[in-house]
Amino acid sequence: MKNHPLLKARQLHSRIFAAFLIILLMVSEPMLVKGSFLRESFFWLGYGMVIFGAFGRVYCSVFIGGRKNDEVVRAGVFSVVRNPLYVFSFIAMVGIGLQSGMVLVTAILIATFMLYYPVVVAKEEGFLENKFGSDYIKYKQEVPRWVPNLRLWNEPEQVDAKPKFIRHTIFDAAIFFLPPICFSIISSLQNHDMLPIWLTLP
Repeated sequence: MKNHPLLKARQLHSRIFAAFLIILLMVSEPMLVKGSFLRESFFWLGYGMVIFGAFGRVYCSVFIGGRKNDEVVRAGVFSVVRNPLYVFSFIAMVGIGLQSGMVLVTAILIATFMLYYPVVVAKEEGFLENKFGSDYIKYKQEVPRWVPNLRLWNEPEQVDAKPKFIRHTIFDAAIFFLPPICFSIISSLQNHDMLPIWLTLP
C-alpha cells in the first residue's frame, strides 16, 4: 500500500485539512474560560486519549510493520478490528479536539473522519481484496471494520518485528503530541495582540 495513489492523496488531504484547522485556530479562542474545571477536564481527557491513540499505533506496528503488502495480518489488534491504525488515530484526533478547549473543533475533527475515512478504507479494502483474494474476503467476513470485537483476540507468543517500521511509527505518532504546543503558542500570540481574535467558539 505504500505506493498506492490513494495513500498519497490521503496524506495531501490531511495536510490541507491541518492547514485549514490551524488558520481557524489562529483567529479563534475557546468560549470555555482558561483554567475552568470543564476546560481543564477536556484537556486532560484529551491528553489521555492522545497517549492511548499514539501508543496504540505503535503497538499495531509490531504486528503489521513490513508485512502489510505480503500477507493478511490477523494477529494482536488486527484480530479484533480490521483497521486498528485508523481507530487509534481517531481516538487521538478526538483527544486533540478536546485539548483545544473547543467542542466545535472536536466536532469538526469527528465529522471529517467519519465522512472521509470510510471512503478511504473502502478503496483500500478493495485493493487488498484484489491482492489477497479469498484470504482477505474471509478476514472481512469474520473481523469488524471499525468497532473492535475483543472476543476475537488472538495474540501469538512472539512476532518477527522489524525495528525500522516501529521506529517510523513512533515518529509518526509523535505528531499527535504537537497540537498542545501549537495551541499554547497561538494563545500566547493572541494574548500579546500579535494575532487577531475574530471568533469565540464553543
